[in-house]
Amino acid sequence: MKKVHQAIYELLKDKKSGCLLDAACGNGELGKALEKIGYKVFYMDKYSSPQNIDNFLNADLNDPFPYSDEKFDFVVCAESLQYLENHEKLFREFRRILKTGGSLVISFPNILTVFSRLYFLSRGYFQHFKPFRTKQSKEWDHFIYNVPSFVEVFEFAKKNGFKLKGVISVDVKLKNLLLYPFLKALYLPGLMFDKDKNNEKVAMLRWLASKELLTANRIIINCIKAE
Repeated sequence: MKKVHQAIYELLKDKKSGCLLDAACGNGELGKALEKIGYKVFYMDKYSSPQNIDNFLNADLNDPFPYSDEKFDFVVCAESLQYLENHEKLFREFRRILKTGGSLVISFPNILTVFSRLYFLSRGYFQHFKPFRTKQSKEWDHFIYNVPSFVEVFEFAKKNGFKLKGVISVDVKLKNLLLYPFLKALYLPGLMFDKDKNNEKVAMLRWLASKELLTANRIIINCIKAE
Protein backbone atom coordinates (compact mmCIF):
# COMPACT_ATOMS: atom_id res chain seq x y z
CA MET A 1 0.00 0.00 0.00
CA LYS A 2 1.00 3.62 -0.41
CA LYS A 3 2.31 5.31 2.73
CA VAL A 4 -0.84 7.34 3.23
CA HIS A 5 -3.08 4.27 2.80
CA GLN A 6 -0.94 2.33 5.26
CA ALA A 7 -1.28 5.15 7.80
CA ILE A 8 -5.08 5.18 7.38
CA TYR A 9 -5.16 1.40 7.77
CA GLU A 10 -3.14 1.66 11.00
CA LEU A 11 -5.58 4.30 12.28
CA LEU A 12 -8.64 2.13 11.59
CA LYS A 13 -7.40 -1.40 12.25
CA ASP A 14 -8.04 -1.34 16.00
CA LYS A 15 -11.43 0.37 15.84
CA LYS A 16 -14.70 -1.53 15.98
CA SER A 17 -15.39 -2.33 12.33
CA GLY A 18 -18.52 -1.16 10.56
CA CYS A 19 -19.88 0.04 7.25
CA LEU A 20 -17.23 2.13 5.44
CA LEU A 21 -17.20 4.18 2.24
CA ASP A 22 -13.89 4.45 0.40
CA ALA A 23 -14.58 7.63 -1.58
CA ALA A 24 -12.19 7.98 -4.53
CA CYS A 25 -10.98 4.44 -3.88
CA GLY A 26 -8.47 4.14 -6.74
CA ASN A 27 -7.49 0.49 -7.19
CA GLY A 28 -9.30 -0.46 -3.98
CA GLU A 29 -6.18 -1.65 -2.17
CA LEU A 30 -7.01 0.09 1.11
CA GLY A 31 -10.62 -1.07 1.09
CA LYS A 32 -9.63 -4.67 0.41
CA ALA A 33 -7.24 -4.60 3.38
CA LEU A 34 -10.00 -3.22 5.62
CA GLU A 35 -12.44 -5.88 4.41
CA LYS A 36 -10.04 -8.56 5.58
CA ILE A 37 -10.27 -7.26 9.17
CA GLY A 38 -14.05 -7.06 9.24
CA TYR A 39 -15.17 -3.81 7.60
CA LYS A 40 -18.05 -3.86 5.11
CA VAL A 41 -16.59 -1.60 2.41
CA PHE A 42 -18.35 0.32 -0.35
CA TYR A 43 -16.17 1.70 -3.14
CA MET A 44 -16.70 4.86 -5.17
CA ASP A 45 -14.52 6.40 -7.89
CA LYS A 46 -14.87 8.22 -11.20
CA TYR A 47 -11.54 7.38 -12.82
CA SER A 48 -10.74 3.88 -11.56
CA SER A 49 -12.63 0.59 -11.70
CA PRO A 50 -11.17 -1.76 -9.08
CA GLN A 51 -11.14 -5.41 -10.06
CA ASN A 52 -12.71 -8.32 -8.18
CA ILE A 53 -14.66 -6.29 -5.64
CA ASP A 54 -18.33 -5.91 -4.76
CA ASN A 55 -20.19 -2.71 -3.88
CA PHE A 56 -18.42 -0.47 -6.43
CA LEU A 57 -20.08 2.56 -7.99
CA ASN A 58 -18.62 4.71 -10.75
CA ALA A 59 -19.53 8.16 -9.44
CA ASP A 60 -18.15 11.70 -9.22
CA LEU A 61 -17.39 13.22 -5.80
CA ASN A 62 -18.40 16.60 -7.24
CA ASP A 63 -22.00 15.30 -7.42
CA PRO A 64 -24.39 14.26 -4.63
CA PHE A 65 -23.37 10.84 -3.33
CA PRO A 66 -25.63 7.96 -4.45
CA TYR A 67 -26.14 6.73 -0.88
CA SER A 68 -28.88 7.15 1.70
CA ASP A 69 -28.64 9.39 4.76
CA GLU A 70 -26.61 8.08 7.72
CA LYS A 71 -25.63 4.87 5.93
CA PHE A 72 -21.98 4.71 6.99
CA ASP A 73 -20.00 4.36 10.21
CA PHE A 74 -16.80 5.48 8.46
CA VAL A 75 -15.93 7.53 5.38
CA VAL A 76 -12.40 7.59 3.98
CA CYS A 77 -11.33 10.06 1.30
CA ALA A 78 -7.63 9.82 0.41
CA GLU A 79 -5.66 12.25 -1.76
CA SER A 80 -8.61 13.67 -3.69
CA LEU A 81 -9.54 17.10 -2.30
CA GLN A 82 -7.19 18.90 -4.71
CA TYR A 83 -9.17 17.61 -7.71
CA LEU A 84 -12.63 18.61 -6.51
CA GLU A 85 -14.58 21.74 -7.31
CA ASN A 86 -16.64 22.51 -4.21
CA HIS A 87 -15.24 21.40 -0.87
CA GLU A 88 -18.07 22.82 1.22
CA LYS A 89 -20.59 20.80 -0.79
CA LEU A 90 -18.40 17.72 -0.35
CA PHE A 91 -18.36 18.09 3.44
CA ARG A 92 -22.15 18.47 3.46
CA GLU A 93 -22.34 15.10 1.71
CA PHE A 94 -19.91 13.57 4.18
CA ARG A 95 -22.13 14.79 7.02
CA ARG A 96 -25.30 13.50 5.33
CA ILE A 97 -24.13 9.93 4.73
CA LEU A 98 -22.33 9.46 8.08
CA LYS A 99 -24.08 8.28 11.21
CA THR A 100 -23.84 10.44 14.31
CA GLY A 101 -20.59 9.49 16.00
CA GLY A 102 -19.19 8.21 12.72
CA SER A 103 -15.61 8.85 11.64
CA LEU A 104 -14.42 10.91 8.68
CA VAL A 105 -10.81 10.25 7.67
CA ILE A 106 -9.29 12.50 4.98
CA SER A 107 -5.77 12.72 3.63
CA PHE A 108 -4.53 15.53 1.41
CA PRO A 109 -1.32 17.30 0.33
CA ASN A 110 -0.10 19.69 2.99
CA ILE A 111 0.72 23.12 1.53
CA LEU A 112 1.61 24.53 4.96
CA THR A 113 5.03 22.91 5.39
CA VAL A 114 7.96 25.24 6.02
CA PHE A 115 9.44 24.69 2.56
CA SER A 116 6.03 25.04 0.86
CA ARG A 117 5.42 28.41 2.51
CA LEU A 118 8.87 29.68 1.49
CA TYR A 119 8.39 28.40 -2.06
CA PHE A 120 5.04 30.22 -2.32
CA LEU A 121 6.63 33.40 -0.95
CA SER A 122 9.27 33.37 -3.70
CA ARG A 123 7.19 32.09 -6.63
CA GLY A 124 3.56 32.94 -5.96
CA TYR A 125 2.37 29.34 -6.40
CA PHE A 126 2.91 26.05 -4.60
CA GLN A 127 5.67 23.70 -5.69
CA HIS A 128 3.52 20.71 -6.65
CA PHE A 129 0.62 22.75 -8.01
CA LYS A 130 2.19 24.87 -10.70
CA PRO A 131 0.07 26.93 -13.14
CA PHE A 132 1.77 25.09 -16.02
CA ARG A 133 2.62 21.50 -16.95
CA THR A 134 6.18 20.19 -16.59
CA LYS A 135 5.30 16.51 -17.11
CA GLN A 136 3.01 14.53 -19.36
CA SER A 137 -0.55 15.12 -18.21
CA LYS A 138 -2.33 12.46 -16.21
CA GLU A 139 -5.77 11.29 -17.24
CA TRP A 140 -7.50 13.63 -14.79
CA ASP A 141 -5.10 16.55 -15.17
CA HIS A 142 -7.46 18.68 -17.24
CA PHE A 143 -8.90 19.91 -13.94
CA ILE A 144 -7.57 23.09 -12.40
CA TYR A 145 -6.16 22.10 -9.04
CA ASN A 146 -8.23 23.33 -6.11
CA VAL A 147 -5.88 22.79 -3.19
CA PRO A 148 -7.25 23.45 0.32
CA SER A 149 -4.99 24.12 3.27
CA PHE A 150 -5.47 22.59 6.71
CA VAL A 151 -7.17 25.84 7.80
CA GLU A 152 -9.86 25.50 5.13
CA VAL A 153 -10.40 21.79 5.75
CA PHE A 154 -10.65 22.45 9.49
CA GLU A 155 -13.28 25.15 8.91
CA PHE A 156 -15.30 23.02 6.45
CA ALA A 157 -15.32 20.20 8.98
CA LYS A 158 -16.28 22.46 11.88
CA LYS A 159 -19.04 24.19 9.90
CA ASN A 160 -20.59 20.82 9.07
CA GLY A 161 -20.63 19.50 12.61
CA PHE A 162 -17.39 17.53 12.75
CA LYS A 163 -14.95 17.57 15.66
CA LEU A 164 -11.26 17.15 14.92
CA LYS A 165 -9.82 14.22 16.86
CA GLY A 166 -6.28 14.19 15.51
CA VAL A 167 -3.77 14.86 12.73
CA ILE A 168 -1.27 12.30 11.43
CA SER A 169 1.94 13.18 9.57
CA VAL A 170 2.86 11.31 6.40
CA ASP A 171 5.95 11.79 4.22
CA VAL A 172 8.00 14.00 6.56
CA LYS A 173 10.89 15.66 4.69
CA LEU A 174 14.34 16.43 6.10
CA LYS A 175 14.38 19.96 4.63
CA ASN A 176 11.22 20.74 6.58
CA LEU A 177 12.64 19.29 9.78
CA LEU A 178 15.75 21.45 9.46
CA LEU A 179 13.71 24.64 8.93
CA TYR A 180 11.01 23.76 11.46
CA PRO A 181 12.60 25.38 14.59
CA PHE A 182 12.93 28.76 12.85
CA LEU A 183 9.31 29.03 11.77
CA LYS A 184 8.09 27.52 15.04
CA ALA A 185 9.88 30.38 16.84
CA LEU A 186 7.82 32.96 14.95
CA TYR A 187 4.65 31.61 16.53
CA LEU A 188 5.93 31.62 20.10
CA PRO A 189 5.06 35.26 20.96
CA GLY A 190 1.44 34.73 19.97
CA LEU A 191 1.26 31.50 21.92
CA MET A 192 3.00 32.88 25.00
CA PHE A 193 1.41 36.29 25.40
CA ASP A 194 -2.22 35.74 24.39
CA LYS A 195 -4.15 35.99 27.66
CA ASP A 196 -6.97 33.63 26.70
CA LYS A 197 -5.20 30.30 26.19
CA ASN A 198 -8.43 28.54 25.18
CA ASN A 199 -9.66 30.84 22.44
CA GLU A 200 -9.98 29.77 18.80
CA LYS A 201 -7.12 31.97 17.66
CA VAL A 202 -4.62 30.31 19.99
CA ALA A 203 -5.96 26.85 19.14
CA MET A 204 -5.39 27.50 15.44
CA LEU A 205 -1.92 28.96 16.11
CA ARG A 206 -1.01 25.77 17.93
CA TRP A 207 -1.99 23.74 14.88
CA LEU A 208 -0.20 26.05 12.44
CA ALA A 209 2.95 25.85 14.56
CA SER A 210 2.70 22.09 15.03
CA LYS A 211 5.33 19.67 13.81
CA GLU A 212 2.66 17.81 11.82
CA LEU A 213 1.77 20.82 9.67
CA LEU A 214 5.27 22.26 9.35
CA THR A 215 7.12 19.09 8.35
CA ALA A 216 4.80 16.56 6.63
CA ASN A 217 4.09 16.70 2.90
CA ARG A 218 0.82 14.88 3.49
CA ILE A 219 -1.50 14.87 6.47
CA ILE A 220 -4.42 12.77 7.58
CA ILE A 221 -7.20 14.28 9.65
CA ASN A 222 -9.54 12.19 11.75
CA CYS A 223 -12.92 13.75 12.55
CA ILE A 224 -16.06 12.61 14.36
CA LYS A 225 -19.59 13.63 13.39
CA ALA A 226 -20.91 15.29 16.52
CA GLU A 227 -24.42 15.07 18.01
